[in-house]
Amino acid sequence: MKLIDLTGQKFGKLTVLHRCKGISSKHTYWKCVCECGNETVVDAYKLKNGSTKSCGCWKVELERRAHTTHGMTGSRLHNIWFNIKKRCRNPNYPEFADYGGRGIDVCDEWFDNFEVFEKWSMANGYNDTLTIDRKDNNKGYSPDNCWWVTPAEQSVNKRNNIYTTYHGEKTVCYRLAKRLGITHRKCKRMILSGMSGDEIEREVVNG
Repeated sequence: MKLIDLTGQKFGKLTVLHRCKGISSKHTYWKCVCECGNETVVDAYKLKNGSTKSCGCWKVELERRAHTTHGMTGSRLHNIWFNIKKRCRNPNYPEFADYGGRGIDVCDEWFDNFEVFEKWSMANGYNDTLTIDRKDNNKGYSPDNCWWVTPAEQSVNKRNNIYTTYHGEKTVCYRLAKRLGITHRKCKRMILSGMSGDEIEREVVNG
């Protein structure tokens, strides 16, 4: 059978340099260089069937990834995530009565995976000066009901805060005030007078 020259061909991370002679009379071996820079000798059959794709560095990398966590344990963001889970689902947690005890839960995608929570946080303006806040305090922790705010902003977002409707959605007074550029006190006074968020917006826009 005519020998097929593999010189220059690439298999996975390996590029064939030249054939190795005198190693075995039953098999054909090729000297290869790996993407990592290491050189190795590989059986032609293993190159062709894909069982050998690197000098061994790829296997090491896969094992490293399998045993490497996100590296964020102990960080402020990880502690926030961990405490959210405890206050929502751990009956022994001191704050459980105010959260899980009254039906406030955390969505499964966050509960099961810190990396998902971290990715959402970074995409939504997280920094170490902000705290996580729920837009509607009667709903749980999820991407559509949470955002990052300053402690001062969160302090006015309590269960006894005043809500109104704005563009068809329920919103809390202080968020509407912030959006429209008016004081929280003024916005609260207008809501208590019976005005909806849309009516307040029209009055602000029209001066």
